[in-house]
Amino acid sequence: MSSSLQPEPFSAPHRSSASEQSPLLEVRDLRTYFYTDRGVARAVDGVNLTIPARGTLGLVGESGCGKSVTALSILQLIPSPPGKIVSGSILLEGKNLLALSEEGIRSVRGNQISMIFQEPMTSLNPVFTLGDQIMEALLTHRDVSREEARAQTIEMLRRVKIPSAETLLDQYPHQISGGMRQRVMIAMALVCHPKLLIADEPTTALDVTIQAQILELLQELQEHFGMSILLITHDLGIVADLADVVAVMYAGQIVELASTRDLFAHPQHPYTLGLFQSRPRLGKKKQRLEVIPGVVPNPIEFPTGCRFHPRCPYVVDYCRNTDVTLEEVTPKHDSACLRVQRKELQLSKI
Repeated sequence: MSSSLQPEPFSAPHRSSASEQSPLLEVRDLRTYFYTDRGVARAVDGVNLTIPARGTLGLVGESGCGKSVTALSILQLIPSPPGKIVSGSILLEGKNLLALSEEGIRSVRGNQISMIFQEPMTSLNPVFTLGDQIMEALLTHRDVSREEARAQTIEMLRRVKIPSAETLLDQYPHQISGGMRQRVMIAMALVCHPKLLIADEPTTALDVTIQAQILELLQELQEHFGMSILLITHDLGIVADLADVVAVMYAGQIVELASTRDLFAHPQHPYTLGLFQSRPRLGKKKQRLEVIPGVVPNPIEFPTGCRFHPRCPYVVDYCRNTDVTLEEVTPKHDSACLRVQRKELQLSKI
């Protein structure tokens, strides 16, 4: 392979591998389908993930790959109909969340597992004050008075570095900036000190300076509370900064899984390599950025064999017809590329 196809060095921080940390959450063979008039959309189709205790798993991929549906499945927030978790298990410290009753899963949401959604303006209720919305979690999951809930809410707002927290409690979402709304969402998610925070594109629509502040805040809060994070993003820079382990998702499946350092140094799937090549390079001028040709396939009509084969520059005949599963191709590094598994394709210098 020519040197032009090699990914440029990307400096990812040294982090401990998943095997060095005990798992907090284990997702096993998760399948979430949507039943429509046009057919069955297999949005999540056999996903396996392990989120380490006190660690961060980065889940990356293009829009439409199934990242957010995976997160919503963990919290059982899939709208039904048309959606349904068809099979699999989601183990939180060994307890299968899919076996819980509706009351049981409600006791987990916002208490043991919390989620920051993509757009805070649409996630915050415009007719309730910010204080009421944050206190709701405490009043639901904790045996506290309204005065105690208010005091704990003010303390959490201060911890997420919101000035004049007492004044903000009585304000409405439209009265504060986008960066402040994101901090309020973080405060709402963490006010009950959950074991796992799911952050779905936590810096979407924020300018670069505010993004950096939010990411730094998440790192500080993770260290303080000792929680795990499932970070969903398409931004490889964010993944390099925050994640211990990275799972690359495509067409409802995990196609690559490795430690952050190993994945950035030695990508083992053509889709991962394509994501790296499509990012801007500091100091390099190009008329146009590299792109992955084509689009993510319709989940109602996934291609046979490897689901990436219609877009893959390295495809051969058996890629189109042979089912592929995630397998270890180098120590603690899994890939779902048939040619890599058969040692017929080397995407980087290992």
